Amino acid sequence: MDPFEIQIPVEIVPGLLLGGLRKMQAILDWKPDVLVPLERVPGYIWKEGFRGEIVYYPIIDYGTLPDDVLERLVEDVVTRLQKGKRTAVFCVGGHGRTGYVAACVLYRLGIEDPIVFLREKYSVFAVESSEQELAVERFIEAEKQKRRPGVGQWQSRRERGSGNVHTESEGPSWRTGDREDRTFC
Repeated sequence: MDPFEIQIPVEIVPGLLLGGLRKMQAILDWKPDVLVPLERVPGYIWKEGFRGEIVYYPIIDYGTLPDDVLERLVEDVVTRLQKGKRTAVFCVGGHGRTGYVAACVLYRLGIEDPIVFLREKYSVFAVESSEQELAVERFIEAEKQKRRPGVGQWQSRRERGSGNVHTESEGPSWRTGDREDRTFC
């Protein structure tokens, strides 16, 4: 495959189609259950037989969403995928905004380096702006924080292993009745 050949739309993982408005008919031919337009959705979709759900999150060209809104969007897409719904995410060209959202969804689905994955399997133009790349990096870092046990919670030395961190002694532990050092991580 020519790395600069644009392969849009593409079912990047089972049930998740990425594309652009310029190829809307191909998106509709895929028979999605859910459309996730990041720009707009054309009114003719109804004449073409679409009867599914529209989950609308508009993003300005080359832009990003606030982190909390991105989190909601990713959760909305992943939930639908887990329910077996064929979900199409698209902007106008199918690169920047689509790639940015897809990278976050793919990371949540377990793809460790989603930008590289998209640029190899979808389009070298996926995730177009540095703002989008930084937003994906923030999302990934936030996801990693969620995966670390005890982050933002009190942990005992036994739970966290060794390390030089400020500790304070508490009264009897609710688990053992012993005193144990606790640390906020």
